[in-house]
Amino acid sequence: MTNTTRYDMFTPIHKGLRRTMFETAMRLGRTDFGSLPEVAAAKREVVQCMTYLREHAEHEDRHVIPRLAAIDPELAADLEAAHPQLEHAALDIECMGQRLAALPAAERETLGGEMLRRFHRLIADQLRHMEREERQANAAFWGALDDDAMAAISKAIVSTIAPARMDEWKVIFAATLSPRELALMGPPRAA
Repeated sequence: MTNTTRYDMFTPIHKGLRRTMFETAMRLGRTDFGSLPEVAAAKREVVQCMTYLREHAEHEDRHVIPRLAAIDPELAADLEAAHPQLEHAALDIECMGQRLAALPAAERETLGGEMLRRFHRLIADQLRHMEREERQANAAFWGALDDDAMAAISKAIVSTIAPARMDEWKVIFAATLSPRELALMGPPRAA
């Protein structure tokens, strides 16, 4: 069970990523792959979702995994090894999206259906991975670091994100975070 009294580096971010994945899956599920404008819109949404997932994994690889490796090397290695596997699945789906527009309508429907199934599988794999981070990695950090040290890791990540991009990240979180979690993120920048 997640310890809500301790600093949680994973769950708030994952809530926003889950929202993005689920909304993208719904968009793909509603797509008429016979329609080129719908195919283009679905492809853009898939790329946007994958970009968020990719950035998140890069942040973890750069800032979180090295700290976790000092605490629980085996868990850190397992979580780090999952990132390239998840990325490979994401690239496979994005490549399918790139091929769609050049196909006749009937073939777009077939490939679109396969793309949706693979995206669902990617979601399942991502959810299992995120759950391990939320439970096991958080527990390892809670056993070894105080909340200030954990918050410093998060702040190091945020410091690498351009302010305009951080505002985009905040948009995906806005509908998923509790008032306390939103307050920890701080207000969006003034335009």
